[in-house]
Amino acid sequence: MKKEILANIKDGELFTIAGIEFIKFFDKDGKTFAVAKDILFNSEFGEDNNFATSTIKKRLEEEILPKLEEEIGAENIIEHEVDLLSLDGSNKWGKVNCKISLPTFDFYRNNRITFEKYKLDKWYWLATPDSTSEFYLNDDWIVCVSPDGFIVNYFIYNNYFGVRPFLTFISSISVSCKE
Repeated sequence: MKKEILANIKDGELFTIAGIEFIKFFDKDGKTFAVAKDILFNSEFGEDNNFATSTIKKRLEEEILPKLEEEIGAENIIEHEVDLLSLDGSNKWGKVNCKISLPTFDFYRNNRITFEKYKLDKWYWLATPDSTSEFYLNDDWIVCVSPDGFIVNYFIYNNYFGVRPFLTFISSISVSCKE
């Protein structure tokens, strides 16, 4: 592995921090948007489909974020806003600021070509609710991605689905990448 400035890595290419391989999506205003290439763990979503209070968010913040911050410094991971607008337009959950999250449906849709380059053979969660009790009977359905890359809605209590974290890094940091 060689060291490279993150801004110099091409969009759609891989880099590694703390042993986790990330896909670089793009740079904007000195920030690099990235998603883990692989599923880091499987988990139920949470008690409802609100990412802000989910089991996944808690695990990401307690288990994954500290490893990344230890390797590159907490100041090099930028807090980002996650819009929890549901597929059917419910804004019950609003927005949440995170240093580590899941990709949203909109991010996935806008970057599907890059995701397809690293298609997985397992289902994984997105942060976007299908609907909420504001418009539907309950808060039990969340958006996820199938192994074929299709968007589907699934029950939050399924612990078979995987977690691929989304982060925003300072583009000027040095990261590991393949030669």
